[in-house]
Amino acid sequence: MKNLLTTIPQRGDLRHWANVEKILQACDSEEDFWTFGCRYFPKESGPGALCFMVHSGYVRGYFTVLEFTEEDAWRCSEDQQEPELYQGPKVKLAVWRSIPTVPQRGFQGWRYTQLQP
Repeated sequence: MKNLLTTIPQRGDLRHWANVEKILQACDSEEDFWTFGCRYFPKESGPGALCFMVHSGYVRGYFTVLEFTEEDAWRCSEDQQEPELYQGPKVKLAVWRSIPTVPQRGFQGWRYTQLQP
């Protein structure tokens, strides 16, 4: 099973690493998780794999992949009055772990990676 790499977009509440880090540290269980959307699920990965996260030009840490899901999710940011319905395929992640930063240019979508903790 291959590990994944994806980028956290730098917009809204997610613009500054200090804000993002607080959110990620709270993702420590299946009830408090992070998701990212995708057009299709990674075929060579799955639950138990790791997903490394890029922000501001660096890999900052990783999550454990919980599942691939198409369940609807609600998300809200500080500048929104109402939560927004988020539909379609998603990768559900939990248990954030920081690592020493590794330079990596951001990109859209996800990629397979050889990175290890």
